[in-house]
Amino acid sequence: MERWDPTGIDEADFLPEPFQTADRASIEGQRQTLRWYRGMILMLVVAAAVSAVIAPSGHGKTSAAPFVSVAAFLLAGYFWSRLRRVNPQAQWYGARAAAESVKTLAWKYTVRARPFGGPADSPEVDEEYRAQVADLLRNFEETGALAPGAVPEITDGMRALRAAELPARRTMYLRVRVEGQRTWYLAKADACESQSVSWGLGIVALMIVGGAAAVAQALGAISVSIFGACSAAAAAIIAWTQLKQLRPLVSAYQLAAKELDVVWGKLTAMDVNDPDAEATWSLLAGDVEDAVAREHTSWRARRAFPH
Repeated sequence: MERWDPTGIDEADFLPEPFQTADRASIEGQRQTLRWYRGMILMLVVAAAVSAVIAPSGHGKTSAAPFVSVAAFLLAGYFWSRLRRVNPQAQWYGARAAAESVKTLAWKYTVRARPFGGPADSPEVDEEYRAQVADLLRNFEETGALAPGAVPEITDGMRALRAAELPARRTMYLRVRVEGQRTWYLAKADACESQSVSWGLGIVALMIVGGAAAVAQALGAISVSIFGACSAAAAAIIAWTQLKQLRPLVSAYQLAAKELDVVWGKLTAMDVNDPDAEATWSLLAGDVEDAVAREHTSWRARRAFPH
């Protein structure tokens, strides 16, 4: 079976409002987290570099370098206090877990995956879906990721796709969900790999420059401590890459993409004309959502500053 290009389809068009709200909250939490961590790391590097590189002024004059270093250090402290008080990283992770959990339930309902199999128009299934989403919303209330009074919503798009015949549901599911998610995982894995390599080369370059500068200073060729500035910059890069978890994410995304490749084969190989096709589809589609959900199970447990 031919693979489809998912780039022209946006699943957010038919996903319920709780997903949209949690998704926006996660993106905002991520932006704040990275912005404040970036500011803190940069100011610490500036403080270290200025104090290490700029030599004290002679002839009894007062050097401005210590004041610049102190100012940068205080700014770093401000960014840290904002991270500690507001804890946007908890919002980032908690909201992402909420958004992906809502998305998983919505897709299960939409394509009639377990436990929401059966006929398209089923009050019992609708009630079961709303009950599970309601439990989910209550569990994520304290994260602030969802709007007050959020309700379990079944959109018109979800109902329309659920009412479609199995071949149409399979085609849309493979196109939008499976291949779209696989493409996203592979793109993120490539991006993380590229960033990891680039930052790694930066660390090596700083170590070489710092080591050469230390030797030159020891021999009296230079009088400033470039080694200290290079060490601070290298430590900052290491902290930044640890914050973004580039290497672990490469492995996680590649593994998830491989799992979806296996699932793709199973879904395309099934016979939609088989008398038990709907039951088989319900189980296989449920397995897909469980595989996707595994990548997000640890989101909620991650908090920069636990309470």
